[in-house]
Amino acid sequence: MFKLFRDRRVRVGTGELESNRVEDVRRLRRASKARVLEPGEFLAVPDGANDWYWRTWSEGDDVPKASNSPRSKRGEKSSHEALGEALRACVLHRDTHVTVINKPPGLATVPGVGNDVSVYDLLPALDSQYIVHRLDRDTSGVLVLARTSFAANKLNAMFRRKSKLDFTEVMREQMERGEVPDDEDFVKTYWAICSNPPPRGASEGWVEAPLAEVADVDAGDGRETVRLVGGWRVYDAKDGGVIVGAGDRAPTSKEEHHSKAAITYFKVLSSAPRDDETTDESGPTLLQLTPITGRKHQIRVHVSKALNAPIIGDNKYGAKRRESWTQVFHDIEKSERERSDDPWRALRRASLRGPSKPPLHLHARALRFAHPESGQMLRIVADPPPHFTAALDAFRLDSRLVD
Repeated sequence: MFKLFRDRRVRVGTGELESNRVEDVRRLRRASKARVLEPGEFLAVPDGANDWYWRTWSEGDDVPKASNSPRSKRGEKSSHEALGEALRACVLHRDTHVTVINKPPGLATVPGVGNDVSVYDLLPALDSQYIVHRLDRDTSGVLVLARTSFAANKLNAMFRRKSKLDFTEVMREQMERGEVPDDEDFVKTYWAICSNPPPRGASEGWVEAPLAEVADVDAGDGRETVRLVGGWRVYDAKDGGVIVGAGDRAPTSKEEHHSKAAITYFKVLSSAPRDDETTDESGPTLLQLTPITGRKHQIRVHVSKALNAPIIGDNKYGAKRRESWTQVFHDIEKSERERSDDPWRALRRASLRGPSKPPLHLHARALRFAHPESGQMLRIVADPPPHFTAALDAFRLDSRLVD
């Protein structure tokens, strides 16, 4: 919702609209997020490419009255109820203040263009009120929701501290000694199936690579993407030596203005055994990844660009190369599309933007955090989705020793 206000796509009017046609709504005045509605005024909010809905506020009303919402179309309510029931089955932990779910791939965390439904829309089904952090639409796994404003404020503070963490010389010294920079109160762990192992046989280490958001016409969908900037390094956990990097290249003035420090810990859990010992071709590899900082698309960029091991199904940052084993992922996805018992099938297919593309194999495996009320440390673990598990089995990637 904040993005809609930031992009000035929310309108304000008086009285009622005769229709929800885009051309009629665009004649209204733009509204800022600080706008206070007067009696009789309404907000018009985009909901998809061509539909709008609005809320009217009349004098004496206690709450806004929904009017002409496309979400109340015939059949829409039952669809949301079915998805809400399916999402309740994804709950991993629930108490007075917090709900933790295993978010399915294809389900967006918050509303956006092209998203018919999101976790935010289904919050009432989970008896929760607040989104405190996000996962990309195609990323599955642990997602924390707040049930009270107290919990939301505490959890938001944790996530803000993570996202604002800057790389310091202390952290660099830790990595050069082979120690793991860690935030004891808040640790995310991801699994990713990548196209190949990290460079130079590294089995464990850290990526220190500043990131900057830029507008990239080659990003596939024309939206903002993220790039490595300035000098970056990949450290080996064995001796703290630099495996690969861009040296001490100074960022341009534009890069320096927009860049943010970013660090990711990686560990090889398993690599696909080679059926043919005469070839040097590398196979799919299961990586465990822990973002020390929290930047947009941090893991995807670090893995693809710094480790040169793009995540399977990452059509934004991954290489467009085709390997001998690529067909296995397409066959798995074809099998998944034919499952009639998957309530998220339609959302997954819509997010792939093409029937021949495998989904993103990135899963938020675990999250360790301090409970907002008791301060007790919780560690929530989420099983990967069926397509991810099928790929682990197909390539004999052993993840049993991870936890």
